[in-house]
Amino acid sequence: MAMAEEACVARGRYLSVEEGFNIERPALAPCDFQRERELAVSADKASGVIELDSGAGLGSKRPATSPLMLASFVRIRAGDIVTVQERATGTIFYVCRGAGRSSWNAGALAWAQGDVFCLPGGASVEHSAGPEDCLLYAVSDRPALEFAGVRPVPWADAPVEPVRYPAARLAEQLEALGSRTMDAAAAGRALFLSSAGMEGRRTCLPTLTATLNLVLPGERQRPHKHNAAAVVFVIRGGGVQSRIGERTFPWHEHAVLLTPPLSVHSHENAGNAPGVALIVQDGGLHYHTRTMGFAFA
Repeated sequence: MAMAEEACVARGRYLSVEEGFNIERPALAPCDFQRERELAVSADKASGVIELDSGAGLGSKRPATSPLMLASFVRIRAGDIVTVQERATGTIFYVCRGAGRSSWNAGALAWAQGDVFCLPGGASVEHSAGPEDCLLYAVSDRPALEFAGVRPVPWADAPVEPVRYPAARLAEQLEALGSRTMDAAAAGRALFLSSAGMEGRRTCLPTLTATLNLVLPGERQRPHKHNAAAVVFVIRGGGVQSRIGERTFPWHEHAVLLTPPLSVHSHENAGNAPGVALIVQDGGLHYHTRTMGFAFA
């Protein structure tokens, strides 16, 4: 017993005020993930998960796209199954190509191109393709849970239940969004995705927000910033380009852009077709802690 007490005392560390306050971490930089995108859409790519990992630049020992989010592509060849057990509150998926189903112990969910769906984390899930190759894009909050050293609760107790947003319903919502008259104070054309269990929080996951953002021809989303990091997945590029800090990124289909916290950024459509993107932010945490910090630049 004495030895245990001594070990507890020996673990203590005492830091000066300078060491405690002047904490520095590697900064996030605006980037795209062209190599991972090209690998995911390659005709020769075998079934598996392609993680969009910035972890080395963040000083993280585990894969991470941002400190609290991990984006990935899930490639499933026709007739194959990819099994994933995500250490996360949940995962948000977009079906880039094909049709298939995701199965777990208690049930299954079918999906097709253009759908968005969300599953709780923790359990083993089998993603299977139909007669054609499938490609999924996914974002989870795995890095947030790994940082805290915690694991997901069982699905029966999870705050998130499986939910699917069919492509046809999303198209109707985007059409209505495109017909709205937006005033100068609007942050942009965005459709927030939530669910029955999460509606009170107005988020998709407890930690993450998911929006479909629409930029019509000739429109520009005003330069702005916020404390949340954002991962932008381009569904339709139109003629849109994003300016993040001093860098410009054109919207190509299935491109993924990382917008760091507090980076001034804007989206402008100089083309003739609408641009659509699925944007996931760690905004759920910032809404909860009252630190979203949205402001026009």
